[in-house]
Amino acid sequence: MEIHKPKPVHNWREFLKEYAIIVLGVLTALAAEQAVEWLRWRHEVAIARQSLREEIAVIDRFYGRRALIGPCLERRLEEKAARIRDIAANRKAAPLPPDPGTTGALLSDAEWQSERSAQTLTHFPRAELALMSNFYAQMGDIHEWIFEEERSWSALAVLADDTDHLGPADLAQLRVNLNIARTREHLIFLNVRRQLAISAQLGIYPPGRAAYAAPVARWCRPGEPLGPLPGQASQS
Repeated sequence: MEIHKPKPVHNWREFLKEYAIIVLGVLTALAAEQAVEWLRWRHEVAIARQSLREEIAVIDRFYGRRALIGPCLERRLEEKAARIRDIAANRKAAPLPPDPGTTGALLSDAEWQSERSAQTLTHFPRAELALMSNFYAQMGDIHEWIFEEERSWSALAVLADDTDHLGPADLAQLRVNLNIARTREHLIFLNVRRQLAISAQLGIYPPGRAAYAAPVARWCRPGEPLGPLPGQASQS
C-alpha cells in the first residue's frame, strides 16, 4: 500500500486556500444539520398546532355556551334573590323550580401541557404563541370560578324545597352564596368572551347558536335574550 504524505505549505496563499476549504466544509456540515433540525421542528410544530387547535375548539364549545346563557343565569339568580327577600319578609311564595343541571364543564389543557413539556412551543411563531399562552393562562382562574359557582348554586338549591323552616342564619348564608354565585357568573361571562375573542384571532370559532339549542332550552325561557358569541355575530 502506497502512502502519500501531505504536501507542505510553501506560502500564505496556499495556507489560506487550505484553511478556506476546511472552514467551508465545516460550515456546510453545520448548515445541513441546522436545515434538518429546522425541518424536524417545523413538522413537530405543525402536528402540535393541529392538536392545540382541536383542544381549544373543544374548550370554546363550553365558552360559547356560557357566553350565550350568561344573561339567563343572571335572571335566575335575581329570581333567587327575590325569593330570599320574600322569605325574610314572611311573604308566601311558591318554591322555585329546581335548576336544570350544572353550569360548568371539565376543561382540559392536556395537549398544552404535553407540548410545553416537549419544548415544541418554543418553536412556534412569537405572535401565535403569545395568543395561545394568554388563552391557556386564563383557564386556571376560570376553573376556580366554576368550582366556586357550582358550590354556591348547590347551596341555593334549598330554595327549590319547602322554605318555611329557614331561619335568619340560613337566610344570611343564602345571601352569601347568592353573592358568590353572582360575582363568579359575572367573571366567567366576561372572561369567556375574552377567551373567544383570543380564539378568533387564532382563526378558531365556536359553533353557531344552533349547536347550543339544548343548553339554551334548559337554562333560558322562550324569548329571553341571549348573550353574544364573539366572532359569530353573523350566525343565527
